[in-house]
Amino acid sequence: MPVKVVFFFLVFVSPLWALPNAVLGALAQNESPLDGRDLTETFMGAALWDGSESLPGEWEEEAGVATTRAGYLMARPKVFGVDALFVRALHRGESLEELQITFADAGSFFGYLARSLPSGMSAEEAKEDLMKRVELKRNEFTTLYGKTSEALLLSLGEIDQKPKESKRGRTRDLRADFSEYRDEKSGLTISLLQAADRLIRVSISKSELKAKTWLDLTQEKLAARERLKLLEKNVSKNERGDLVLDGVSVVPQGFRPYCGLNTLVMVARYMGLHLDEDWLAVAGKFQNTGSSAGSDMLGLYSSVAKEARFNLDRKSRYDHTTVRRSLRAGMPVIVWRRWDQTRDRLHSKVSREVLRGKESRFERPDEEALPSKKKRSPLHASVIIGFNDERNEVIFLESWVENAAPRRMPVSEMAFTADLTFAFRP
Repeated sequence: MPVKVVFFFLVFVSPLWALPNAVLGALAQNESPLDGRDLTETFMGAALWDGSESLPGEWEEEAGVATTRAGYLMARPKVFGVDALFVRALHRGESLEELQITFADAGSFFGYLARSLPSGMSAEEAKEDLMKRVELKRNEFTTLYGKTSEALLLSLGEIDQKPKESKRGRTRDLRADFSEYRDEKSGLTISLLQAADRLIRVSISKSELKAKTWLDLTQEKLAARERLKLLEKNVSKNERGDLVLDGVSVVPQGFRPYCGLNTLVMVARYMGLHLDEDWLAVAGKFQNTGSSAGSDMLGLYSSVAKEARFNLDRKSRYDHTTVRRSLRAGMPVIVWRRWDQTRDRLHSKVSREVLRGKESRFERPDEEALPSKKKRSPLHASVIIGFNDERNEVIFLESWVENAAPRRMPVSEMAFTADLTFAFRP
């Protein structure tokens, strides 16, 4: 049975982040001459794919995978005559490898649904009010999804009336079903992914580059021993005594209950998987409620490890020996822990001061001051990318773009507040 897990995203960020997610929030603030313009002819043109022309518009760099680099178009164009939510490009070297156009995404639409008790309402009235709001949003998204799908299928049908079916993904839970439309004029393949009432996305690529798994093609060709050697090369030790992993990039969750997903994406991309939080939300059985409640997060974590051809150790406590061993092997660790705003501010303060070369240290934390499971403190996911034995600290990353720099916490605090630890290993 799926394990029900609820992650909280705590609202104490700037007005920009009151928008559904990191990419869309930035897009909403950006005016582009490409907004509303149909870029189908440009995206399907030979000049882009043979390298004689560059992609149009302004692009924001985003976490790539293996030898690829990625970016988002800072505009909201039309593609195949349909309004695009956002466009992502994947390059390998100087060559364009893939264009991903997302047309509908439930995570961005629903965002994070606030569950505060409205003034003057009883708990029962508030519950009924919440259910009405959720149902209204569901109906709105179902209508949007249906209209978008209908328009897109009509447009793609004019390119190829007999699309072929294909799959991508080694593991059952991560396997995606695509309809492949072949454009005879350009020689490109248009792969349509439709996850009922969650996600509509099109990928454009050269036909000979179609991948069968989510693992990057450069990683797919390597033996496990070779891949492990590459990961071990990411381990370094600085003058402060911090042993850290290089190459783990922050993938911002934005205003969505996705910390458990985005931290998993950060690790997945580091291990060579072309995965994103929107597809993982589908694979993890997220519901259209503005919450992660009812999703199968634990199964999803195991599937990502298998897809990367690695193993995963899951423990209901924090074991620093296991964490150190994983990190030394070049493997990051994800921890689900109890979050507290006061402690979070202290982590930020000490981390900034250490980064500036100051001799700033944590005092031994009083357990009474730490977030407790008994107090039902919010559950939050973080990625551990390092440790310092002399300072007795762990170094970790968050899926919040405003806290993209590595942060620090006493090992004893991590051990006290951790609910689950996910250590990836060979």
